[in-house]
Amino acid sequence: MSANNSLILPPEARLVAGGLGFTEGPALLPSGEVAVVSINRGRVYAVSLEDGAVREVVETGGGPNCVAVGTAGRLWISQNGGTAMPTRSTLPARPSIQCLSEDGLATVADEGLLSPSDCEIGPDGRLWFTDPAGHMDSDRLGALRSLDPETGELTTHLADLHFPNGLAFGHGVLYMVETLTERVRRFEVDGDVVRPDGWQIDLPGAAPDGIAVDSAGWLWVAASRGDALLAYDEHGALRASYDFGVRVAVTSVCFAGPGLDTLVITVAKGGSVIALPAPNPGLPVPVWSLLDTKETHV
Repeated sequence: MSANNSLILPPEARLVAGGLGFTEGPALLPSGEVAVVSINRGRVYAVSLEDGAVREVVETGGGPNCVAVGTAGRLWISQNGGTAMPTRSTLPARPSIQCLSEDGLATVADEGLLSPSDCEIGPDGRLWFTDPAGHMDSDRLGALRSLDPETGELTTHLADLHFPNGLAFGHGVLYMVETLTERVRRFEVDGDVVRPDGWQIDLPGAAPDGIAVDSAGWLWVAASRGDALLAYDEHGALRASYDFGVRVAVTSVCFAGPGLDTLVITVAKGGSVIALPAPNPGLPVPVWSLLDTKETHV
């Protein structure tokens, strides 16, 4: 089965929704829908995996890059400010962290930020995010940072990173992508101290992007230039590979569905959201242990 010319769906995959612009940064919502950003439209959408229904959650302006579900009904958005690509939105937005709550959309941090990319609530309750200084055509250096949602305090944990991009917590460690060097590294986190533990995978020609961790310890990597979704075990061995066509830009992945048994993949070509049965159930992101699902408005 194919769609949008060069987008080819792997066996058992299904196209849930399309036509959403440059899709990225998926996250499971308490409603069971999956939130996705549209970078070139400056919007966040919610997509139903059951019937493909799409609703607009918020127009953020600029270039929203990723979303993360927080407590107290909040949705956190890493905003690149339109630095990654032109945006159709006329709403002004600068590189920042935005928060959608019952009070509406607000910019909560922008001081000294470069071009926030991926984000996730960590086990410590902070919003962790990558902050590249440029994208694939830039050798300027970026950083790994966190934001305390309650105090607004920003902390820089690592600097001198070559396009830091996807990040994911899992099994007591943090994985982070450096897209320009085409590698993924694993880190120990001790308070504000983040140190590599020696684990690394190299993906030449793949331009790794968004990532997620499953319950078996497999790391799932969206290979944007490789047009594939790849899974590596804790020893760095390739365990699964799904191809999606040619020049389609597989941008990110998350787990959703009952029992987190579904891989949800965003693909820029056709503004696509794709569902695929997961070989292993997903590992819940840390915030779900803190989340009161009755407190969500998203």
